[in-house]
Amino acid sequence: MKEYLPEIVKCVRCGRCRTVCPVQQVQGWEFAGARGRMQIAMGMASGLEPSAGMIRSILTCTTCHQCVTECPTGADPQQVTRAARRKLVGLGHATPHQLEMQERIRNTGNSLGDKSARTAWITAHQVPGESGYVYFAGCLASYRYQSTATATYGILEKFGVGLLEDEKCCGSPLFRMGLDASELIEHNSRQFKEAGAHTIIVGCAGCYSMFREQYQGFGVLHLSEFLADRLDELSLSQLDISVTYHDPCHLGRTYGIYDAPRQVIEKVCTLVEMKASKENASCCGGGGGVRMGYPELSGSIAEELKNNIPDGIDYVVTSCPLCFRNLADTGVKVLDLAELVSMAMK
Repeated sequence: MKEYLPEIVKCVRCGRCRTVCPVQQVQGWEFAGARGRMQIAMGMASGLEPSAGMIRSILTCTTCHQCVTECPTGADPQQVTRAARRKLVGLGHATPHQLEMQERIRNTGNSLGDKSARTAWITAHQVPGESGYVYFAGCLASYRYQSTATATYGILEKFGVGLLEDEKCCGSPLFRMGLDASELIEHNSRQFKEAGAHTIIVGCAGCYSMFREQYQGFGVLHLSEFLADRLDELSLSQLDISVTYHDPCHLGRTYGIYDAPRQVIEKVCTLVEMKASKENASCCGGGGGVRMGYPELSGSIAEELKNNIPDGIDYVVTSCPLCFRNLADTGVKVLDLAELVSMAMK
């Protein structure tokens, strides 16, 4: 942790992050938020033995990036928190849910521990060929939201986009939890090269962030970016519905992708903005391993997000299957962006 001291000391304990941290807003105590985690990281860098409370604080960060965008000194509590998680694992403090995730992926190649075929949602597919584009479906779309995967590929195959022969988890769950994702990165990178792909298209914000941060040698596009540049090539009808759009943390605040999904939505139906959107959008509570390790906390954060949903809309549209999952569990009617576009295709 000592190598992160320059980042840690940037924190002047002003408390700005307290107003935006979704975990602190739900739990209400200092060490549940980014400022508290920075103090814990300072203690760890000085050799302080981590307590159970310190470990919980470090592991309950959803990695939503709100503290980073709010910090007036340019500190990055999220980066420090990830480093603290790696340090805790190295010290032998991996929790049962971290070890379970590690075993799931090691044994099945996916974060759900599902032993069925990853491509069971499709009967035939093509490799990228001359197009050079490949669709990376991700774990949740492949195993839990196959209608999303089917809708996405049904759109993309019209543009010659292919699939991998042996896709595995992108590694985001391991990376966010402080675990080693190098084998997955190596495996998928080899698959991309063998397929002749130059650009990866993803429908999952977590996959997008992982590819941007940890993979080298490939371009990455979120589905919304790919479609926004090709709207005139799609035969789309106008749907008589109104929707609101939830900005996933790893797509919006982290990488500033706000316009593309809205351009796609406005092409096919009425968009009503959330009460807090774009850089101010609320976290769904599902990221950073929080949903798996602390489901009650994750659910409470999702319930808080519901307060931002405007009245009278037909669906909440999002561009991340984890956001989809957490919101749907609260009873919200949710559509993935690909499903919305598929509904509008003539």
